[in-house]
Amino acid sequence: MDEAVKKSKKTLIFKIINIALVVGFGVFLVIFLLRGISFADIKNAIINSYKPTLIAAFAIVFISDFFRAYRMQILVGPGKIRLRDMFFVALIRNAFTMVLPARTGELSYVYVMTKKFKFPVEIGISTLALVMVFDLAIVFSLIVIAIIIVWITIGFGSLTISSWPVILIAGVLLIVSLLLLFYLSVIIRFFLNLLNKLMLKTRAKKSRALQYIYKKLTDINESIEEIKQRKIYGKVYFYSIVCRILKFGAYYMVIHAILQPMGYGFSSLNFWIIFLATVVAEISAVLPTHALAGFGTYEGAFALAFVALGFPVSLSKIVGFSYHITMLSFSVILGVLSMIIISLPFYRIKKQDKSEKI
Repeated sequence: MDEAVKKSKKTLIFKIINIALVVGFGVFLVIFLLRGISFADIKNAIINSYKPTLIAAFAIVFISDFFRAYRMQILVGPGKIRLRDMFFVALIRNAFTMVLPARTGELSYVYVMTKKFKFPVEIGISTLALVMVFDLAIVFSLIVIAIIIVWITIGFGSLTISSWPVILIAGVLLIVSLLLLFYLSVIIRFFLNLLNKLMLKTRAKKSRALQYIYKKLTDINESIEEIKQRKIYGKVYFYSIVCRILKFGAYYMVIHAILQPMGYGFSSLNFWIIFLATVVAEISAVLPTHALAGFGTYEGAFALAFVALGFPVSLSKIVGFSYHITMLSFSVILGVLSMIIISLPFYRIKKQDKSEKI
């Protein structure tokens, strides 16, 4: 018992140290990035944002979330959840993903699906895993396309980054994500066999925790195989493309809204250059150093990419903070409203009839 208490204390201390380091790193980056600019610059950039494109950006985000919900509904299966319910789940997932570090907010999807909508945990984890792999494949595809288009249209000679290493890295990651997509169940089965052999050769076979993990992994893998057998990958891939294009289109509109009062119009803001800057910031969200709500790491990654793509340093910092705060606020507001709505006593959850139109 004493050994277990000591182990628990060590784990707690490690977690506290880890959180302190991540938060401290985020604070350090925020302070560092604010050198040369002020909170007033960021506040003015947000307040003076060009309202028509800002409203258009929010409308695009809303449409993107609708398609995200429809995509998840396809993966879960016909007649198992209403599109309305899945839409609220998607909004909640977005909010937690934006706020919690290192994409841990993605697990909010599994929590809401199991606790509120009473789905088995394997359904939540399998559909989340698949949609994340789909998203990775689309993002790396778009990175390669963006670099090639920028290279052809304006050339990389005027920029401070080399295109070939980025294309090579994105291409390799694209291949890896596609292999994961089509062989995910095979990979999980391989690890299940290894775990089973380990349990048979050691006393771990008697461990209830390992038995539970083995059973859940088996259930998750069966769910993934069942989804694949339904032959819906093409449909999900198409809607994944739609979701990503809409998402980065919304980012582009927000950045235009911030930069338009500063003299940057549509003609001076290449969509693919803006995409490359925003996708670098998005990728930074998966790093272990990603702080609470991404403050510091998100702006740092965005500013670094924006400068590398030819924009002034101070402007890159102002846009990074303004665009991040704007999107974060909008996502959190929608997520909070969704949580309130599905928690209301008169909100009824029911399975969608297969004949019911969406």
